[in-house]
Amino acid sequence: MRWLLCAAAAACLLLSACAGHGPRQPLPAGVVPFEEALHEPRWRDAAGVARGTLEDSRRKHGLPSLSVAVVIEGKPVWAAVSGWRDIERQKPATLATSYRLGSTSKAVTATALARLVDKGAMTLDAPIGTWRKDLPNPAWPALTPRQLASHTAGIVDYDQNRDLVGLFHSIRERKQFNSVKAALSVFDGNRLKYPPGAGFRYTSFDIVLLSAAMEGAAGLPFLDLLDREVSQPLGTTSLAADHQDRNVPNRATFYWRDAKGVRRWRTVNHSYKWAGGGLIATSSDLARIGAAWLDPNFIDPATRNAFWEPQRLAGGTINPQSYAIGWRSNLNTALLGQDQPVWNVHHGGVSQGAYSWMCVYPELKIVVALNANARLDDFATFMAIEQDITRVFLKAGRAASQVDRSVGLPASKAG
Repeated sequence: MRWLLCAAAAACLLLSACAGHGPRQPLPAGVVPFEEALHEPRWRDAAGVARGTLEDSRRKHGLPSLSVAVVIEGKPVWAAVSGWRDIERQKPATLATSYRLGSTSKAVTATALARLVDKGAMTLDAPIGTWRKDLPNPAWPALTPRQLASHTAGIVDYDQNRDLVGLFHSIRERKQFNSVKAALSVFDGNRLKYPPGAGFRYTSFDIVLLSAAMEGAAGLPFLDLLDREVSQPLGTTSLAADHQDRNVPNRATFYWRDAKGVRRWRTVNHSYKWAGGGLIATSSDLARIGAAWLDPNFIDPATRNAFWEPQRLAGGTINPQSYAIGWRSNLNTALLGQDQPVWNVHHGGVSQGAYSWMCVYPELKIVVALNANARLDDFATFMAIEQDITRVFLKAGRAASQVDRSVGLPASKAG
């Protein structure tokens, strides 16, 4: 009963915390800022069509800004952004504007994990107690990176958290946690919800705990590990933690929106979940990270294939979200139609005043990243914008039937 009362109180706090603050205001009238970079002239016509799609989508859905980047065959092709980074100050969004990635952070964390696996610093099926000896919950040392990264470990989600102090902080999002170990206190008072491997429950807490093990294996704080394994080799200089209390250059302002206008989202602190939902980046850098998975010199193809295989539960069935290791992996019939399913590996993120989406089409060798500094009414609509843009470049570049099977479908998708 005490837990229910506290949960009810937390729910009331959540309702008061979710909305934006300040007066509602319309988007600025007049000319809408727009910036683009065409990296290869042969895509000029496709970029012109895609620009119309981007601007129409931003206007139709009342978004302050909408940003996209396209990589084809490992090379940046086109990036563009329409709208405002900061409405109150009339600052335009630019290609250097960073957006909250939300849960797309999980795929970024998986990128660093894959690099550690390639180096032999970690294995997917060893207990995380191998690398981290100071875990505060006695059930945690036996969990494996595979179970955590595929959300089959039995860790609770936000709405199941019976650690009442942690529940409060994860809802209020104001407390600064100065280390991953400190962030574990948000959920360390919970029992596992099911035997590891027996069920599926999507939760950012899985990835926070995984990042603690990664720290132990690498001998580095998590953010330094990301810098070493992702930012430095790829040149993704915008990839960072969303330090809301700091003056982060070029970070977007984030907004709550409805049909009547927008309000600036309240200040939040994501230090309790950097690895699972607390990173920021530009669309160009996010697309670069996705494209790096197709580079055999960055991630070994055998490791990539293992990470992109949807994970099976103890009973032998694939988990209900076709979740792989840090990614979702499935056949897409919306892009080219029911008769031409295309394998895609992707992750999306819903954060406070932000939507993020990264999609890799391994057979087509296309990667697209899309970001906005407000939410749409539903995430499927946001994904559809990416697919509209992807079709433009597919039509311009090659016949839809010309797919490269050399990357290898996961066993669960082949045949």
